[in-house]
Amino acid sequence: MVSIDALTQASGINIRLQGQENVPDQSVLFVVNHFTRLETILMPYVIRKYFGKYPLSLAYKGFFDGRLGDVITKLGAVSTADPDRDRRLINALLTGVNPVIIFPEGQMIKDKKLVDKGRYIVFNTGGRRPPHTGAGRIALRSQFIREKLRLLRERGDTDSIEKLAGHFGFEPSEVDAILQKETFIVPVNITYYPVRAEENLLSKVADVFLDDLTERAVEEMQVEGSMLTGGVDMDINFGSPIPVQRYIEKNAGIQRMLSDGKLYLHPGELKFVRPFKKLYVRIMYEYMDAIYSMTTVNHDHVFSYILAKYRSDNIREDDFKNRAYLAIENIRRSGLSNYHASLDEPQWSLPADEVHDNYDRFLELSEAEGLVTRKGGLLLRNGERFSKTYDFHTIRKDNIIEVLKNEIEPLADLTRSLNKLMRLPGRLVRRKVRNLFVSMDRRLFDDDYNQYCKEGESKPKNIGAPFFLKRLFGGKGLILVHGYMAAPEEIRPLADYLHRCGYTVYGARLRGHGTAPEDLAVRDWCEWYESVGRAYVIIKNSAKSFAIAGFSTGGTLALLQAANKPDRFAAVVTINAPLRLQHISSKLASVVVAWNSLLSRFKVEKGKMEFVTNEPQNRHINYFRNPVSGVNQLEILMNIVEKRLGEVTEPTLVIQATDDPVVNPASGREIFEKIGPREKHLIGVKADVHGILWTEEAALVKERVLSFLHQVHRTGVKSLNLTFGKKIWVRGKG
Repeated sequence: MVSIDALTQASGINIRLQGQENVPDQSVLFVVNHFTRLETILMPYVIRKYFGKYPLSLAYKGFFDGRLGDVITKLGAVSTADPDRDRRLINALLTGVNPVIIFPEGQMIKDKKLVDKGRYIVFNTGGRRPPHTGAGRIALRSQFIREKLRLLRERGDTDSIEKLAGHFGFEPSEVDAILQKETFIVPVNITYYPVRAEENLLSKVADVFLDDLTERAVEEMQVEGSMLTGGVDMDINFGSPIPVQRYIEKNAGIQRMLSDGKLYLHPGELKFVRPFKKLYVRIMYEYMDAIYSMTTVNHDHVFSYILAKYRSDNIREDDFKNRAYLAIENIRRSGLSNYHASLDEPQWSLPADEVHDNYDRFLELSEAEGLVTRKGGLLLRNGERFSKTYDFHTIRKDNIIEVLKNEIEPLADLTRSLNKLMRLPGRLVRRKVRNLFVSMDRRLFDDDYNQYCKEGESKPKNIGAPFFLKRLFGGKGLILVHGYMAAPEEIRPLADYLHRCGYTVYGARLRGHGTAPEDLAVRDWCEWYESVGRAYVIIKNSAKSFAIAGFSTGGTLALLQAANKPDRFAAVVTINAPLRLQHISSKLASVVVAWNSLLSRFKVEKGKMEFVTNEPQNRHINYFRNPVSGVNQLEILMNIVEKRLGEVTEPTLVIQATDDPVVNPASGREIFEKIGPREKHLIGVKADVHGILWTEEAALVKERVLSFLHQVHRTGVKSLNLTFGKKIWVRGKG
């Protein structure tokens, strides 16, 4: 027990139990799905650790060779070849002293192919067969004997009771205790995540020290070794108990057999009796349905099923991500309870082309195994690998995607939903994703506004709400992002102008903005960045080609988006984007935040400086109080973006007010000099205000932004020819 505890901790096996409350305090036979050798060791360990009982587990006779056999024997394993196995298992179920564990498939189901034309079928020595009915037979027989004992005691037939007791290894004095119990079958599903067949420490050691390893042994080393050395989530779901007595009560044939005077000591007397034979199959279907309805659905299941179901081998990666996102959203809303915890985490990064660990890992392995190639925005599926028949014992190594797809096939409602999703044309998928994100963005604003709105200080809702200006047949799109302490209304003049000129425009709202300063005080820059990510998904699914532009802090966020997503934007535009602020006091924000945190820790309110007064240029838009914590987040963001400027490769237009009182005008020149594209332009606007989208300079700014965007869309990255009015000086390169 201690050694297995140490093994699970050292290996990173994360055992997670659900449904323990379903296990009754009765005689229990656990029926468990079988995918790896690990279950043979870990299930007895789990039952002992979490339920305080020492189980007997029926294990394949081949597992008893060598040290593995010694280990599982100590854990209570009973060999399938043990001539006394049935009596030992029935004794355990009659007395209730030991729970029993049986793997009804009869062997490891490596390909997870279980359903064929509505029937359960498993691989067996080159062919397919139904799962074993042995678990149902043992459970039914134990309860049948219990009911036989009940009738014998009522009749006072002590001789027959003694014969049964002697045969099954209990004392006649234990009959009362036996009759107080009942046999229940508890279905159990084990799902591993992630499942990978790859080289690992154990497989490498085996390759060095063991000669002539079979392909089967190599595959098992790669799969199970990866779990032991790389860590794996092991979700164990306990289903609702199946009362075996229910089958006995409702069957007239069995009721006649109970009272016929025979003891039925030997298995052969019941195995082929018609009432029993029918019930074995019915019980098997009930527990197999229950086992596989509890599969813990994870990202790899979703990705694998979708990838396998495309009709074409040339798959647009954007479309793949969209369908995967919709599938995950459907799973979360469907009422399905058994899905992996990672599906409950925000999934916006998947269609937003951000780092998504689960997706990136899936694709990396798929590429490494030659199942998929990424090229020019496409996923090129290796059609030959998805159409061939694999050897059962190596399929987890040869095509794990096929295995993961098979694993969720028994979940009929889920696969029906996924198949329906895969039949949708791409344009409808894009529309669904876009509409989901538009609704999400609006809902977030409404929730924030309702929570933080301050009468007399918060601006009307139309000032702070994100907006979407669509062109019915517009192929060009633009993400527009406002600045710090402002709201989407700040960028509305530029948005309206560009929309009239043929652009689909989405005006993003950064979290914490357009509501109240208290809202901004609890946000960090990552939430601002995520806000722009939602806008990205909306525009990406609305226009064939799109750019990103931002005013002030919005411009800084636009640069970070471009650095993180090379080749996704047609162009980048920044207007008065900060790398440096004019007031030196902003540098002290982190110190003040630390001081405020220290006082909060000691529950001291006096001496805090959480807000400073702000005198905005656009009083109908901006906050009048500036949270110090927000300034600190802005400083963090500026430092991050400054280090990433060289990774911006798209054509970029940098606009900077020459006498900006808020942003140090050197920011514009520094951005221009540090960004990477050959095609970049710096425009200086002669103005002594920060908010130049709402002053007389706005008309010139609009014209220059439009001219730049038009030429980018028309000529791509070719040399741009820009002319400028009297209020603008320009330094251009390219």
